[in-house]
Amino acid sequence: MISNTFKVHLEKALKNAQLTNSPIESVNTVSGGSVNRAYQLQCGKEHFFLKVNRLDTFPKMFEKEELGLNLLRKSSAIAVPKALLKGEFEDQAYLVLEFVETSRPIKNYWELFGEGLAQLHQNSAQKFGLDYNNYNGSLVQVNDFSSDWTSFFIENRLMEQQRQARNKGRLDAQLSDMLEKLYPKLNFIFPIEKPALIHGDLWSGNYLVKNGMPCFMDPAVYYGHREVDLAMTLLFGGFDKKMYKSYHANFPLESGWEQRVDLLNLYPLLVHVNLFGASYAQRVKSILKRYL
Repeated sequence: MISNTFKVHLEKALKNAQLTNSPIESVNTVSGGSVNRAYQLQCGKEHFFLKVNRLDTFPKMFEKEELGLNLLRKSSAIAVPKALLKGEFEDQAYLVLEFVETSRPIKNYWELFGEGLAQLHQNSAQKFGLDYNNYNGSLVQVNDFSSDWTSFFIENRLMEQQRQARNKGRLDAQLSDMLEKLYPKLNFIFPIEKPALIHGDLWSGNYLVKNGMPCFMDPAVYYGHREVDLAMTLLFGGFDKKMYKSYHANFPLESGWEQRVDLLNLYPLLVHVNLFGASYAQRVKSILKRYL
């Protein structure tokens, strides 16, 4: 729970930002996140979502999150929570967001999800990457520009996670060798497409139902291969089939995309190795064995 002095600071900051004139009446812990502490603030009739972490542990995390949310908002019909206020208090950083009251999805929820995701992916750029690094979970996500998707994927995604896992002692010699053997093969696997603006971390925990409609949250945005988002939706079970059908109707995928899903999901799996331990390494190995 937040301290009384932090609460007083937040009340003043919310009033100065003209977000409310009411005091904070309650602070309730919100579960679900693995990186930040999260709370629901009630100020009279207004509710806010508060995220808090340590300044020295995750520098500029909330600044990058706000940029990502704003980029998504400009680029797709799918809603995202509004970033309302960010600041610092003592050794903590915080971000105040619109509090999204979840609801039951409307009948064509998944069709709208697929249409909105396809719309997002039609936003393009000259190169793969982004003009700043951001975060995937609690890990810095390197977004150095590249004119070639395969090079970007190998250098900024797989090799970066490989290096971190090796330094943490979570990557054995066999797995590291398997990754090295995979890299030359990737040049002949991915279809050539323009860079697409992607959510970057699109699993089932990163969307909500707002007024019956899809709503994105916790993005790790960059301009990448659009199949990255589709692959991520399948990493932990998959979304409703209507979403994929709607996506394909609005922005048809290149043939064989399903066969590339596991390769693209090597990145989030390696992120999990670095975040949660070597137990995820076995799943990485099982994927690599199919391609070597």
